[in-house]
Amino acid sequence: VTYFEPAVLTAIRSDQVERDLKLWAEFSDTDGGILEKVIEHPAGAKVEKTLVLIKPDNFKFPNLRPGGVIEVFSRTGLYIIGFKVHRMSVAQAEEFYGPVLPVLQEKLGPEKGRDAWEDIVEFMSGGRPSQIAPTQKSEPGTEKCIAIVYQGENAVEKIREVLGPTDPSKAPPGSIRKEFGQTIMINAAHASDSVENARREMKIVQVDENNFKPLIDDFYRQK
Repeated sequence: VTYFEPAVLTAIRSDQVERDLKLWAEFSDTDGGILEKVIEHPAGAKVEKTLVLIKPDNFKFPNLRPGGVIEVFSRTGLYIIGFKVHRMSVAQAEEFYGPVLPVLQEKLGPEKGRDAWEDIVEFMSGGRPSQIAPTQKSEPGTEKCIAIVYQGENAVEKIREVLGPTDPSKAPPGSIRKEFGQTIMINAAHASDSVENARREMKIVQVDENNFKPLIDDFYRQK
């Protein structure tokens, strides 16, 4: 199989769509997930994996923003080796942004810092921790994002360079956050700031989980 990205594969008839989706679902367990050993890199290259989240503000209505963000990331020359449409649960968002809470509380005070942190969790998952029953925190959230794993030489630095700083108003022209961001929270995408954090974050969002096969199986089972 030749490596290519990004691409849209589609059929012209519903029976072809069903055939193709079932074929992809059949092989998704063995051929899906994170493609660790597919790309050959130059000997001695500092190869890294990093995580990108295309944030929920890109999916509020049908638009070209998600593709536009991914297109800018593609300019890094890195390879996409993992891709997952994900609805982050409140529990996942709490763990993912857990390190941010003490920083916000130190900066804004205990109560305001907690409120600002809950705003982030709610933005990413659709649920506010203080308003969600503990038994519901692990359920899939109402907000959609896309988790992408990039691989290549100095991947963390390259991705963060084209992403731009957290505050879109301070981001350079042409960067993702300058072109697509609005505020410090609503800023188009998240990117891991280190290889270690990338590993932690990928584990939290279970980026290697196969959520494609159950979705297809359930859809055609209900028809």
